[in-house]
Amino acid sequence: MVKVTFKDNSGNPITTIDANNDEPLSTQGQAAGAAVPVACGVGACRMCVGKCTRGAEHLDQNAHGEKHISTEEDEFLTCICGVKEDAPDDAEVEIELENL
Repeated sequence: MVKVTFKDNSGNPITTIDANNDEPLSTQGQAAGAAVPVACGVGACRMCVGKCTRGAEHLDQNAHGEKHISTEEDEFLTCICGVKEDAPDDAEVEIELENL
């Protein structure tokens, strides 16, 4: 499984999960005890946005819904983002949450 590390907006690690393709990253992070902020849950606000600082090539921006707002290339809406189906099991991703 892909290892995803969530960090606060200062770059401090919060938690690392073994991400799957079944749920959005925000849901998986919350289940692991990380306070990943979510407001709309459908990719229409910036509450859950995170800057991917490592492993962006392993993420699918729209794995769990359509993105309804513009983001920078390195920003991902964790409420709809997931890992790619073909991501290698040893892949590592790091996401700095903007609102945490």
